[in-house]
Amino acid sequence: MAMAEIIVQCDDKAGKEIYTKVIQTALEDLLLGKSIIRVEFIAKEKEPYFILGVLPKPTRKMIKIRDFAEIVEQKKQDGKTIYKLKITDETYVPYLLKKIHVIEQPSRFEIITDSEIDLDMDIYDTQKDFIDKVMDFMNRVFPEGMRIRNTYIDKAIVSIASERPFKPEEIEEALKLKEKLETMNTAGYY
Repeated sequence: MAMAEIIVQCDDKAGKEIYTKVIQTALEDLLLGKSIIRVEFIAKEKEPYFILGVLPKPTRKMIKIRDFAEIVEQKKQDGKTIYKLKITDETYVPYLLKKIHVIEQPSRFEIITDSEIDLDMDIYDTQKDFIDKVMDFMNRVFPEGMRIRNTYIDKAIVSIASERPFKPEEIEEALKLKEKLETMNTAGYY
């Protein structure tokens, strides 16, 4: 599995090495490396402003019941169908419980319900988790004190940070990076 490609633009050679290491560490700590094709970081330390761009792999998806549960039994009772579900991965159970009526939960891995169960029912959108993780990643990479931020989220996610309001040309540079990432030929990555 290819890890993310990391590009750092910084006038200072030592700075470039440090930022590269910070990015690698943050990707590893957040287990993001495999879900991102490319990270680009532009460090203008003298200004100062910083632009961080991330191009994710398009693997974000809806989690369906069939991804973490199976129907092991179903029976008719008082005109309703009672389903017994066996849970194969507990991660998404809390989201399932919000959507169905539970009659009984004999164990962590069993749920009995009289709700209509369709294994293709959408239970959870992984996109939200992913964006939260990318934001966390960006917070770890930007230097302290860069509190003013603009973030653009589309196919690529790009954020610009500074300790002062942005100049129009800096915003322009961030949007250019976003466009560059979104139009990259990513054929070899999937």
